[in-house]
Amino acid sequence: MPIRFTLGLLGVSFFVLTSMHREVFVPASPAAFTDSLQAERQKYIDKVKLAIKGKEQITVDSIFVNLQVLGGFPAENLVFAMDAWSKALGVSCSHCHRTDDFASDEKKQKSIARDMVNLGTMINEKLKTIDGLSKRPVVNCISCHRGTLKPALKLEVKN
Repeated sequence: MPIRFTLGLLGVSFFVLTSMHREVFVPASPAAFTDSLQAERQKYIDKVKLAIKGKEQITVDSIFVNLQVLGGFPAENLVFAMDAWSKALGVSCSHCHRTDDFASDEKKQKSIARDMVNLGTMINEKLKTIDGLSKRPVVNCISCHRGTLKPALKLEVKN
């Protein structure tokens, strides 16, 4: 029986950048917040790894259900991708997923995540057509989000 798990990547960030102000909100202890996010992520990573034990190399679409934008790679790679994407956005699994039913589409953030995966794919395909770039130019979540939910709208240069 397939495991109910789907794509997710957006959530609460530990930085809030606003387009109206040049303020950056940093909680009293960013390291503690980051540590608690990592602990929460690890709890769900361990849960999923246990559920797919012995099936790590079977294609992701054969193991998980309700995958709409990803497929054709080993199931264990989805776990690595979700962890990387959640770090890139400064969130944990519970932002996009109901952690009692990962396949649920109840949370709007999951739909946004799927749209962002498709956007990244389109950008990367277009980058391949531009002469003079590296052999394999890549844009991914961290390219814009840099560990925050909302991408920075201005480049802050520190002297």
